[in-house]
Amino acid sequence: MSELLDFSNIELATNSLSQYLIGFTLIIFLSLCLKKIYVKYSNSVSNKSIIADIFPLFSVSIYLIVITIKSSIVLSLGLVGALSIIRFRTAIKEAEQIVYFLILTGLAIAVAANSYIFPVVLILFVFVYNHYLSNKRSEIVHSVNDQLVISVSSIEDKDIDAIVKLLLDNNINVEIQSLNKNNDKTIIVFKLSDFRIDMISSIEKFIKSKKITLFELQFFSSSE
Repeated sequence: MSELLDFSNIELATNSLSQYLIGFTLIIFLSLCLKKIYVKYSNSVSNKSIIADIFPLFSVSIYLIVITIKSSIVLSLGLVGALSIIRFRTAIKEAEQIVYFLILTGLAIAVAANSYIFPVVLILFVFVYNHYLSNKRSEIVHSVNDQLVISVSSIEDKDIDAIVKLLLDNNINVEIQSLNKNNDKTIIVFKLSDFRIDMISSIEKFIKSKKITLFELQFFSSSE
C-alpha cells in the first residue's frame, strides 16, 4: 500500500537540453511577437508599454514552471500550495489584459509540451483577428459610455426628439442624460453607444437645417 502512495517514483517525460533551449528561445520569440501585437492593436487605457514589457518574463516563468512540474507529480502538488500564496498586488482591471495573459500562459504550456506548431498558429490567429477588428472599427469609436454634448442658442423639444430619432435610425443606442435650458443657451447631453464619428456631420447638418447658427458639438468617449 505504501508503494502505491509513493508518488516520488512517478516521473513523466523530461526534456533534453536541446529541447529545453529550443523551447526557451521559441517562447521568448512568441512573447515578443505578442508584445508587438498588444502594443499596436490594444484598446487598453493603462500604459500598454509597461504591461507589454513583462510579457517575456511572464511567459518564461510559466514555461519553466511547466517544465519543472511535468517531471514529477510531487513537485506539481507542492507547487499548487506554493503558488496559492502568490497574487497580484495590483488588480488587473481590463478584461483585455487578462485575455493576453491567458494567451501567454497557453503559449508557454504548449511550448513546454513540445508542441511548437500550435503556439505559432495561435500567434498568427491573434494577429489576423486583431488586424481584422482594427479595420472594422476604423470609423467607429468603441466605449461603453460615450457622451455627445450639444450646446445651442435655442432649440425646440421636437427637434431634440428628431436628433434622438436620427441616432436611433442609424443603429446608435441613445438616451438623454441631461437637459439644461436657460434664456440664452440650451445644453443637451446624450449618452451613447456604438457611435460613429461620421454621425457628427449628420447632426451638424440637421441643426443647420433648423436655421440654428450658434451651436457647438462635443464628443467624449470613455472605456468605463
